[in-house]
Amino acid sequence: MFAVITFDDSSWPLLSVRMSGNVSDAEYARFLAQMDSYLDRGERYVCVMDVSLCSMLTVTQRYMHAEWIHRNEARLSQQLLGLASVMTSAHMRLSRSLLTYLKPMPVPCATVPDMDAALRYVAGRLAGEGLLASAERLRHRFGLRIRQAG
Repeated sequence: MFAVITFDDSSWPLLSVRMSGNVSDAEYARFLAQMDSYLDRGERYVCVMDVSLCSMLTVTQRYMHAEWIHRNEARLSQQLLGLASVMTSAHMRLSRSLLTYLKPMPVPCATVPDMDAALRYVAGRLAGEGLLASAERLRHRFGLRIRQAG
């Protein structure tokens, strides 16, 4: 299966990334370069990463990602308010665990089973960081309801 990586920032400060198929090392390097461009904006944002249809990252890609986190750690901790990863397969959870072992993300992260849960998580992160208008726009755009405790 060939790789497809798409970026959608039309609901900024939400960045949605979908990655599917077998991603080559060169494609992964381009993915990380694109992620750099979002950090270059200097703005606070949240990210939903849908890797539910992606093959497991290669060892090289995990090291590339760990190096990218290390290089961008300060910017990530200041700008990326939360990351929700949509993962449905055990092999991707293993890949994430191996990556976290190499270099954990310096931001709040959640692994969730579907897009609805991912959007709820990042809307909550926006609200928790005081970006209430952005959180409300996200909830309205995607029809998210706030679940009541109890």
